[in-house]
Amino acid sequence: MNHVLTDRTLIYKRTENGEEYLLGFIDGEGRIYRLRWGEGVPVGRVTADGRVLRQVTHGERELGTFTPAGVVRSHGLFQGGELGWVDADGVVNRGGLILGEEEVGRVEGPMQAAAAAALLLLFLPEEAEQSRGA
Repeated sequence: MNHVLTDRTLIYKRTENGEEYLLGFIDGEGRIYRLRWGEGVPVGRVTADGRVLRQVTHGERELGTFTPAGVVRSHGLFQGGELGWVDADGVVNRGGLILGEEEVGRVEGPMQAAAAAALLLLFLPEEAEQSRGA
């Protein structure tokens, strides 16, 4: 493995037809990047105590939390409920009492729980919002 990438945790999104593509990554310091035109654009960060923060115009907004075991909880969506989890093999699942279980992506690297939280709390809601507005 390339030593430059060893501290990155890669975030892949699964499409409706089952294909995957690289959406972004988390660096070794907890910064979340979205890939655009082959470059990482910072969009947020994760904290050591399991919080996911999104960059907004004037600071940051907390989106939710994750546990070391990989359970992701949202602050906004479904009034703070469990949103999904990551399996030991890196598969990210969205689901809970309201939603049926669904594989939505995969993460690869040392910060799997944080990367799963970034996918579920930041990337997927952002893409859903963009597709509704298009």
